[in-house]
Amino acid sequence: MYKAIIIDDEYHAQEGLKKLIAHTAPNFFSNILVADSVNHGVELIREFKPDLVFLDIHLPNEYGFKLFDYFDEINFEIIFTTAHSNYVLEAVNQWGCLGYLMKPISISDLEFVLDRFKNVLNQKKSKENSDSLNPNSEEFEVVNEIKTTLNQENGILLFSSVNELNFIKIDEIIYCKASDNYCEIYTISKSFTISKPLKEIEKSINRNVFVRVHRSYLVNLDYAVRLDKRNNILIVQNPKLDTASEILVPVTASGLKILVNAIS
Repeated sequence: MYKAIIIDDEYHAQEGLKKLIAHTAPNFFSNILVADSVNHGVELIREFKPDLVFLDIHLPNEYGFKLFDYFDEINFEIIFTTAHSNYVLEAVNQWGCLGYLMKPISISDLEFVLDRFKNVLNQKKSKENSDSLNPNSEEFEVVNEIKTTLNQENGILLFSSVNELNFIKIDEIIYCKASDNYCEIYTISKSFTISKPLKEIEKSINRNVFVRVHRSYLVNLDYAVRLDKRNNILIVQNPKLDTASEILVPVTASGLKILVNAIS
């Protein structure tokens, strides 16, 4: 069974969601805790280490999105809950959540996101099992040696997919973006979707010019154009395209501190 936390400032919303979960997925969660603010939620997450967090977007004093500023790495899935549809695009596109639930929450919508949650966890387990297969085999060692050599001597990342091997020049990577259990790598000429989390991509690149400005973004500062400190946004650009193609990358408080220190 899994652990969950509901972060919502309204008592009836907390209890209502707990009852819906009990009806929709009985015995699915071993425990469900509730918090009424971002700060309270952060405390429970650090102590309780949940598998899933239901996060209300519109909280008193600050938006639910502020939660991401407290964690360098998110080790749990997030489902946003909101009564305001204008936040949905930001929740999905910028923060890369597992899903969202519009209030009042329907049973069918809850079933859908919980099924997605199960699938994501199953994918993670499959990947962990796949990655742990025979790590001491001769074939594994040879492949690892090739990857290391290409990275160190030629500045190339090597990733395999079902039908092909991808050779990615590190210097041409503009930024990498986390997407569920995958990572999207954007270069000056092409984009790639890799079945590895962003933290593994970051370890593989291991270059000072790449900065984790956000839990979902790793940016090559060689392609940075300017930093908007007022709105916490880093603007990067593909040199092969015109200025209209500027990309806006969100920056967390910790990412902003890193960037400011790097510049000063």
